Amino acid sequence: MSIVLAVLASAAVANPLAVVSEASISEQNATRLIVHSDRLGRNYEVSVQLPDAKVFLAGQKLAAIYVLDGGYELAGSNSVFLSGRAMMAPAIVVSLRLASGQPASRNNDFTHHPFTVDGKTLGGGGAAFEAFLLQDLKPFIEARYPADPASSVLFGHSLGGVFAANVFADNPDAFAGYIIGSVVVPRDPGLVDRVATATSRAHGPRVFLAVGGAEDSTVAEKRLMGQGFTALTAAFKAKPGIALQAKSYPGENHLSYYPNLMLDGFRFVLPPTVPIDLPYAALSPETLARYTGLYALPDGRSLTIKPAFNNLLSAQVDDQPAIYWLPNGTDRFYAYTADLDVTFDQQGLTLTGRGAKARAERRPNP
Repeated sequence: MSIVLAVLASAAVANPLAVVSEASISEQNATRLIVHSDRLGRNYEVSVQLPDAKVFLAGQKLAAIYVLDGGYELAGSNSVFLSGRAMMAPAIVVSLRLASGQPASRNNDFTHHPFTVDGKTLGGGGAAFEAFLLQDLKPFIEARYPADPASSVLFGHSLGGVFAANVFADNPDAFAGYIIGSVVVPRDPGLVDRVATATSRAHGPRVFLAVGGAEDSTVAEKRLMGQGFTALTAAFKAKPGIALQAKSYPGENHLSYYPNLMLDGFRFVLPPTVPIDLPYAALSPETLARYTGLYALPDGRSLTIKPAFNNLLSAQVDDQPAIYWLPNGTDRFYAYTADLDVTFDQQGLTLTGRGAKARAERRPNP
């Protein structure tokens, strides 16, 4: 049994996660929590950024991205920009880092195996942190938000990349996507072989692997990141159960390429949930009239569709806020503010979102 499986099989923690404090950041549609982990004996800051997309159907879910190192305060806001323009599937971004005032634990949390620096042995707590992430934090988030357990992504850079790659090695299907940047190979020399072995157990995760093309050449350890990138690319590459994109950023160092790592990684691991082809073309009054009307949802609610600004369609369920539908083909629309695929036919329409589908029948005009 692997180290992490031993941890996961251990006795359940009585109160795995307790909220110490909670603050809403209303202008950003985000919440910042301080949570205490009994498993790890430390407090962590968890920032949850919601996308502009709103759950529209009963049972509808959104993807979730778990970002280590707090995403350097960049991950949540940038995900909103991308999903707001249909460049990626809307996602709940959960940025995680050690809370202020806690003893430093990054070396321990992010490394599954002990390593030595200047004669001092460090690390080895990665299995416990993995158990905290998978058993405590993910269920906590999924209970509070419409986060889809089957569409979660792990994002780690540097030591966080070592951690993310080890999670893949333990259980490739623990996440549907992995963004792994600048892996510090000397921190875990056996990692590449474990990743290569684990690929045969993968069932479709998307992996974005990256490195700065000019990682700090003054530090021998960082000079090896290019070698680690090449070795991990070979370990992941051409495996039938994995979709891989590997990218080196010329001229960029260990931190300067992080914004590009984030933006390119998000778009690769979470592409839009439906094919998007949205060149703007104003709908004619006759076309708008064909779709305009009142529709009945299976749960008894009414769906009202009417023309909106710029000759678009507006859709509203009872007294909920209206959302706008953009043309996406013949009799087909996409609502990026609700991540919905909409298809009309002669009797009504079908709405499809992540984890949910509903049929709405057209009501006769009064």
